[in-house]
Amino acid sequence: MANKPVEFPVFSAIPADVLENIAIVFIKRVKIISEKVYGNKTASKLKYDTDIIKDIITRIEKRRTYFHIYHNATKMVEVNEIALVCFWIIKLMPFKHNNILNANLNIKLAYTLMIEILSFIAEKKGKKIIIENQQQRNLI
Repeated sequence: MANKPVEFPVFSAIPADVLENIAIVFIKRVKIISEKVYGNKTASKLKYDTDIIKDIITRIEKRRTYFHIYHNATKMVEVNEIALVCFWIIKLMPFKHNNILNANLNIKLAYTLMIEILSFIAEKKGKKIIIENQQQRNLI
């Protein structure tokens, strides 16, 4: 484990073309989720702020360096990463729609993203996540 500041990994900015590609994939994934939540008609009118999305991606990459330094972890686990994505979606609200309140939209998208990832992780372990309607409302 690094003990001296010179031994710590330094965060270096993500190259613009790489950041752009990650943002495109991120937006496509959220659009798929918005179709599940709101249907095709509403999802097709989803707007987003690309600069905020790139900021979210950068913040997560910075956190990856933090995990390496302070938790002696060579990588961030999936759950930590998706929790950060959801946190920043709710905090920075990059998604907008003319007919849906920004907070409601971003919270539902973040919630659905979190549940999908947790379900995927559970499925890999041979388990299943079941959330009752009242639990779902409480989580949102």
